[in-house]
Amino acid sequence: MRPIVRFAPTRLSRGLKTSAPALAPKKAASSPASKGRQGFNQKKKESPSGGGGGSSNTSISLRYSMSGDPPDLSDLPRLQPDKYRSEHVGKPTTFSKGSFEKLKAFGLPRKVEKELSTSGGPASVVREATVDLAERLDSAKSGSSKKARYVLTGERGSGKSMLMLQSVSYALESGWVVLYNPKATEWTNSSTHYIYDPTSQTFAQWQSAQQLLSTLLATNKDKLDAVKLSSTVELAQGKTVESGSSLSALVQIGAKDDRMAVKALDAVMSVLEKQTQYPVLWALDEAQTLFTTSKYRAPDYTPIEPYHLSTPRLALDFIAGRRAFSRGTILTSLSLSDPTNLPSPSLITGLSLPSTSPVTPYTPLDPYHFEHASSGLQKIEIPFGVTSQEAVGIFDLCAKKGWAPGGTDELFMESFTASAGNPREMVRGLGRTVLALTA
Repeated sequence: MRPIVRFAPTRLSRGLKTSAPALAPKKAASSPASKGRQGFNQKKKESPSGGGGGSSNTSISLRYSMSGDPPDLSDLPRLQPDKYRSEHVGKPTTFSKGSFEKLKAFGLPRKVEKELSTSGGPASVVREATVDLAERLDSAKSGSSKKARYVLTGERGSGKSMLMLQSVSYALESGWVVLYNPKATEWTNSSTHYIYDPTSQTFAQWQSAQQLLSTLLATNKDKLDAVKLSSTVELAQGKTVESGSSLSALVQIGAKDDRMAVKALDAVMSVLEKQTQYPVLWALDEAQTLFTTSKYRAPDYTPIEPYHLSTPRLALDFIAGRRAFSRGTILTSLSLSDPTNLPSPSLITGLSLPSTSPVTPYTPLDPYHFEHASSGLQKIEIPFGVTSQEAVGIFDLCAKKGWAPGGTDELFMESFTASAGNPREMVRGLGRTVLALTA
């Protein structure tokens, strides 16, 4: 019996392609010649066509496909530096191809990458916070990063990760040296190798150091070529990089040799601290993981704190202002997406964050985490809901992507009201509407 397939009356309906194997014909009587074939000379039987994949099992393979043409976002303006202005708030824009390739090289958060890589390509809406962050970067590009250390806070789904992505794109388009780490949790979740280094009295993480150096080189090579070493750098195994060499030469050595990666990363950051040719942005998402006990364990199985791990300690030095770029900014963000990796009491107290779990005078606080959190980080609170102007832009973008069928005022008001203006919930609600209409 042929399967029944129903299509919803919409240009974006999802079709179900089915493939069911036909009944296999009766086997022909084997000839004496065919019986004589054995071993490697025997011709393999072809599997029957269809989705069964076996000789005795039959199944139906379901595949989704869009019946309409993919969305066309080519008429939207590019998110260039001149678009980070108040007159463009609420306007949908697309990331330039070059910037988006670099953003993907850094490694995007999973949900953000899925949103940007489908339905017409990478696009976002300029918000008031987008303009504010760009203005802060402009103000900080000629001063020390010690005076420009920011942390994005706010409820889940308020758009912190996308705002950080827009800020990183702005820095890339404006000629900054950019180091962007969207998954700082990978430094503390015990997913990479580590070994105790008695020289620095920390646990060296050479894999994360190599990854940082490789990404830095892939996204900033032209600028690293232009920066020259003012003194000779001594690495492990008697290896040195002579004065006058390009910074990219030092980066390449650390990216290729795990024995030198940690020391090379520290040396590279020291050069970036002192040079004044380019402003430097170090952006870190999921920064709350740096203020709580890591998943790593010492040889005696005691938990290791992030400030005893080489990569988190390096980041904390810049976050706390112990180290600083001569020209640059430190931009961090707290993520609430993972319920097992929420802000610690030390971070909540140090930043005076709202919390559903009260912190009392008897709540134990790690003094080092508290000191890092209260070291002068400037808190930028992202509101739970967007403004009506921003909501219109989000809805218009969803309509162009095919996530808001019809794009009616009634659907806009319904999605805006049901989500209380929260950008993530607004987009998710529209996505469920499309799914219901095309099921």
